[in-house]
Amino acid sequence: MKILKNIFAFVTTKLFIKQVGLLILCYLLLIGGTLLYLDIRTHHGEKIAVPNIVGKHIDDIEELLEESELEYIVLDSIYRPDVREGTIIKQNPEPTSRTKVFVKSSRIVEISLSKKINYVVVPDLLHKSKRYAESILKNRGLKFQFSFKISPNNIDAVISQKVKGRRIREGEKVPYGTVIHLIIGKASKEDPFEVPDLYGMTYTQADSVVYELPSVSLIIGDCVGCKTKKDTLRARISSQTPEFFKGNMRPPGSDIVIFLEKDFVDKRMETSDAE
Repeated sequence: MKILKNIFAFVTTKLFIKQVGLLILCYLLLIGGTLLYLDIRTHHGEKIAVPNIVGKHIDDIEELLEESELEYIVLDSIYRPDVREGTIIKQNPEPTSRTKVFVKSSRIVEISLSKKINYVVVPDLLHKSKRYAESILKNRGLKFQFSFKISPNNIDAVISQKVKGRRIREGEKVPYGTVIHLIIGKASKEDPFEVPDLYGMTYTQADSVVYELPSVSLIIGDCVGCKTKKDTLRARISSQTPEFFKGNMRPPGSDIVIFLEKDFVDKRMETSDAE
C-alpha cells in the first residue's frame, strides 16, 4: 500500500507532469512535422491529368506540357520511315484519358521519337566466304550484290566491299537497306574481253551486255539529274570508264564504271548532223 501511495505521489508532482507533457508535445511535433513534410514532398492530394502527346511533334512538346507543368525526357528513337521525323510515337505514363490514372507534378513523361533513317554498322567481310557474307548482311538488314574478279588466293572469298562504287571500311554506318557491293575472288583462265560501247544505253540495256562478259562488274559512278530510282533506270549513259575504242582489251574480272544523265542528249548524233 505504501508503495502505491509513493508512486501516486510521484506521478502527481509538477515535475513528472511537466516531463510527460514535454514528451507528448515532442511526439506530436515529430509526427505532425513528418506528415507535413511527406505531404509537401509527395504533393499529397495533387492530381494532374497526363495529356495525350502521341502523334505530336517534339517541337511542340513544351507547349503541350506547359499547362500540366510536367517535365519530359527522350528515351530513344525508333525507325519509322512512314511518319515525320521527330514525331512522338510512345509515352510513359500513358494519357489519363485512356488509363484514368492521374499523376503529380514531379512526374517525368518518358517519350520515344520517330526517325526516318536507321543506320547500320557495316561489318568487315574481307576474306570471308561468299555464303558467310551473305548471311551477315541479311541479318543486319543490308542488301547485297556480287561480282567476281580473278584472285587465285581468295577463291570464293570477299576481296573488296563497296557502296555506290566507293570502298567502305569496317565500322562505317550506312542507312538500313543499303546495297553492299561485294567483289568475290575467282580463279579463271578466261581470255581478255574487248570493252563494249555502252554510250546511249540505259542501265538495264548495258547490264545485259556486260552480263555476257567474263566476270565483269557494272558500276554506276553518277547519274546527273537523277533523284529517284526510276530516274536512274530511265537515264542513259553519257560516258564510261574504261572508254570504248576498237581494240581496247581488259582482263576478266574488270569493272566498268558508267555515268548517266537523266536529260540525255545524243552528242554523237548532233556531231553527225553537223557534218
